[in-house]
Amino acid sequence: MSGLVVLVLGILAGIIGAVLGLGGGVIMLPASQIFLGLSTPVAIGTTLLAIVFTSFSGALGHYRAGNVKVKSGLYVALGGITGVLAGSYVFKYYLASRLAILESMLGVIFFIMAVKMALEAYDAFKNGVNGEDYRVRELPFYYLVLLGIITGSLTGLLGLGGGFIMVPAMMWMLGLKPQEAAATTLLAMLPVALTGGIIKLGHGFVDLRAALLMGTGTVIGAQIGVKVSGYVKVEVFKTCFAFIFAFLAFDYLSPLVNILLAYRGIFLKFF
Repeated sequence: MSGLVVLVLGILAGIIGAVLGLGGGVIMLPASQIFLGLSTPVAIGTTLLAIVFTSFSGALGHYRAGNVKVKSGLYVALGGITGVLAGSYVFKYYLASRLAILESMLGVIFFIMAVKMALEAYDAFKNGVNGEDYRVRELPFYYLVLLGIITGSLTGLLGLGGGFIMVPAMMWMLGLKPQEAAATTLLAMLPVALTGGIIKLGHGFVDLRAALLMGTGTVIGAQIGVKVSGYVKVEVFKTCFAFIFAFLAFDYLSPLVNILLAYRGIFLKFF
């Protein structure tokens, strides 16, 4: 696969990451397997290292636009570093050699994201979005640290930035607007992705060339995403990605479904 195609994949992931605060990992992870032929463990490590570029570029652009809540982001990042350290070592010594479990976990994550985005898009289409409903709240710092530990652990395990958890959590917990939640998430993800990416590089789970090319693309895409984030109808965007994530969930979970079907006779005996 040519470097240009990998770069374009990074640009698309960067745009999506900046608009939705997802880091682009949900695009880069399956794309690196489909278009680059990377194994699941290497795709996870490569994606995580590339997310560093997305986070940096997106967070910088949003900071200049005044969307980042720096203190909250740093608290989440503190917990995230702890979580990604633990998750990375569980990945290396357990999940990396158990692809069926790893891919099933990814399938469940994509299924949850598909349902979540479909519900959010439906609600937005039905009720609209009223920015005046958002009221910023102060929370004890340990709530944010705990959020970071949870999402950081998932980052270390599955190579996804955790934005699909952080963004709605920050909107709910802190009362942030969507753009502010996405911006603050990108800041929090930067040290988490950097820590996890370096660990996976040291463990041999990174295609460095692909990571650098996709990462460079995300830098470009993230700046585009920051510019258009205030104009994009997010409900339309989420509807499209609900279908994409549903397809990915089916793809990752199909081996598990086949196993369950093969042993359906055993299960039927209990009913």
